[in-house]
Amino acid sequence: MNIPVGKVEESQVSFAEKPPFARIRQLLQSGFEGYMAATIEGASGLEESIILLRGKEIVAAVFDAIRMNKQFYGIDGLKLALNLLKSQKGVFDLCRLSKQQIDLIIAFNEKVALPKPVDAGTLSKLEPAGYSSELVSKELAVDLGASDSKASLLKRLGLSSI
Repeated sequence: MNIPVGKVEESQVSFAEKPPFARIRQLLQSGFEGYMAATIEGASGLEESIILLRGKEIVAAVFDAIRMNKQFYGIDGLKLALNLLKSQKGVFDLCRLSKQQIDLIIAFNEKVALPKPVDAGTLSKLEPAGYSSELVSKELAVDLGASDSKASLLKRLGLSSI
């Protein structure tokens, strides 16, 4: 998905420095127009999310499990993005966009839009207690705890003679 960079407001902010949920609440109260992009080393490897804010609402979300090459959009993306934001370690960027840019992103990527925008009150109800690797595993439909041996991995790739 292509998203314009816009005006970078904050870059490489650690979750320890500014908890992302508290930051999103501040952004919603102030009527921020733009997005928060966050990255963690999660249960599935690198996990990234983008949460699009328009005014006092979250209007779209994307979650990407990079190693698994799986993306989730809209409400499913938001559920996993909010889970990601509860990780102990991670970084986020905030970029300001115009309302027109946000509308264009949604127009060209309809699947990212939430069926109903999420305001600060609803966000509080959706906030998970903590990061859940079980949620990620369930949504990705894989057992993230199981790791293949070198031999079984090579066999699965058709390279067992190596």
